[in-house]
Amino acid sequence: MKIAIFGGTFDPVHSEHINIVKAAKEKLQADKVIVVPAFIPPHKQGKLLASATDRLNMAKLAFAGISGCEVSPYELNAGGTSYTCRTVAHFKQKYPDAQLYWLVGADMLKDFYTWKEPDVILSMAELVACGREGERVSFKKEQLRFFAKFHKGFRVLEYAGRDVSSTKIRVLSAFGEDLKPYLAEDVIAYIQTKGLYRVESVKEAMRYLKPVRKKHTVRVALMAASAASLYRLDEHAVIQAAGLHDVAKNLELSAAELAGFTAPEPDIPAPVMHQYTGAYLAEHTFGITDTDVLNAIRYHTSGRPAMSTLEKLIFLSDMLEEGRDFPHIKSLRAWFVRNLDECMYRALRYELKYLKKRKGAIYPLTFRAYEYYKELRKK
Repeated sequence: MKIAIFGGTFDPVHSEHINIVKAAKEKLQADKVIVVPAFIPPHKQGKLLASATDRLNMAKLAFAGISGCEVSPYELNAGGTSYTCRTVAHFKQKYPDAQLYWLVGADMLKDFYTWKEPDVILSMAELVACGREGERVSFKKEQLRFFAKFHKGFRVLEYAGRDVSSTKIRVLSAFGEDLKPYLAEDVIAYIQTKGLYRVESVKEAMRYLKPVRKKHTVRVALMAASAASLYRLDEHAVIQAAGLHDVAKNLELSAAELAGFTAPEPDIPAPVMHQYTGAYLAEHTFGITDTDVLNAIRYHTSGRPAMSTLEKLIFLSDMLEEGRDFPHIKSLRAWFVRNLDECMYRALRYELKYLKKRKGAIYPLTFRAYEYYKELRKK
């Protein structure tokens, strides 16, 4: 008997999860595929998740139509941090004569060496890697590295999934975007009924934005959220700050919502003013009280010295989201996932050069931010 085991957060379970299960059944000729939602994945500790019950229920809805596929509550019932070695041992004990396969995404393959007792996992199950569109993973290179470490190879599932992530879906859900391209209808209905992945004020803020600005805002949130766990930030706060960063972009200073607003200083350049009015609107119209979120909105255009991690993330996501295109943007995007302080320095340097070339007004706070990150490199 051949059994493929597919573990993950499934927060939420999406179309590519379903397609991987179907591909595993076909390519591995698996008699059974067991989907195992994790209680607390070791690589995602501290990240806000839907409840264990909700993730289990969504997985049951999503995989209900696949013959030979079952959703196991084993890790959810066990509680605590979910370790693959324990889960594989559980199913090996349950199915002692079965050939077990453990499915992993190409991104997780690179981290397999850091998992708890990887040798024990490989003694009980064969590792099967699944590719995803847009991932730069050389399976040939990884095979060599894998063999050098474990003296055996891994199998590659001949299926390259679309570039879909649960993070992307959580962001789109927070903005009220169409989820049909990514989720089963039953799962969408469940999310909407339960109010999962809602981020306060984000949907409501969209009525202040023109269509083009709204699309930009969604892209900023997608970029920022994709790096939230990398920089140990609360995903909810990241999406909220990104969702409201341009909320006052299309709002006149004479608008009723800004009746009590006072500019922090005179002669603020017009392209900068909306960061201040946006922070005011976020606090006084939408009731945002998180100081870090408010400051991320307040300085997302100018920057400032000694920005918080969230402030830097929103500033850079606004500048580098996938809709932007200017010289050196690819280099800046590479720095974005390597070192935020270095990325800030390079981004501010580019911005100042651009403004000087165009004879645009240079806001003093932006220059002070540049000087700060320039000096920081010397330490």
